[in-house]
Amino acid sequence: MNHQSKISLILSKIFFSFLLFISYDLSAETYLDEKFTAKYDLKKSNITFGRNVNRLEKIGDTFKFEITASTAGIFKLKKDERFESSIFKIHNNEIKPSTYMFTRHRKGTVEVIATNFDVEQNHGSFDNIKGCISYSKIKTETIKHEDSDCSAQDRLSVQIDYRKKLKSGKYNVGYFVIDKGREREYEFKFIDTQVIDTIFGKTETVVVKKIIQGNKRSTLTWYAVNHGFVPVKIEQYRKKTLKFTAYLTSYIK
Repeated sequence: MNHQSKISLILSKIFFSFLLFISYDLSAETYLDEKFTAKYDLKKSNITFGRNVNRLEKIGDTFKFEITASTAGIFKLKKDERFESSIFKIHNNEIKPSTYMFTRHRKGTVEVIATNFDVEQNHGSFDNIKGCISYSKIKTETIKHEDSDCSAQDRLSVQIDYRKKLKSGKYNVGYFVIDKGREREYEFKFIDTQVIDTIFGKTETVVVKKIIQGNKRSTLTWYAVNHGFVPVKIEQYRKKTLKFTAYLTSYIK
């Protein structure tokens, strides 16, 4: 690539990023899809070993986001099924989860983790509060979580909230997340813009890295700019080793 071509490529990326930042000027509620179903194939070494179904629905003023994951193909012999759900509402344009549930069936055992988000001394009102207290239940253990600014998300609600942030032009975002009973700091960092082949054809995407404090895993996600920033490709790493890649295979709104 000659010098002029390199300059043109850099300028086009800058222009594309600029367009992303100025293209959305609506209220935050507008950013949130009321329902969708997204299906993914999970692959390693080009072999499909699992499938995910992500589903968002709105019931009254409440949203429910759930993910069902199961083994696929010959890997069904090693039965491993997971179900996660998050129930949340929108208050002052912010996502406020109320309950999170994780269930895993594997090798004849069942693992269940539940988190209830609540507001200290305010019975569900998010106005004029000093802080929030949430509780997680893991087997017979109850864990108390204190959140001074009531900003806590769960593993699922954070995914919806970050897509909402992307649509409003916010790319680098940090979160306090109650992650299956553990308190974690999530950090989303903008990496690049790329055009890749997806179920939508040639697709403009933003590439974002998710880092979880105190966790050896990191994730690269390609969000489709012109399709509500739905994740179309996801790579999960442990340290620097790629563990698997998830590809969007179906998206219905």
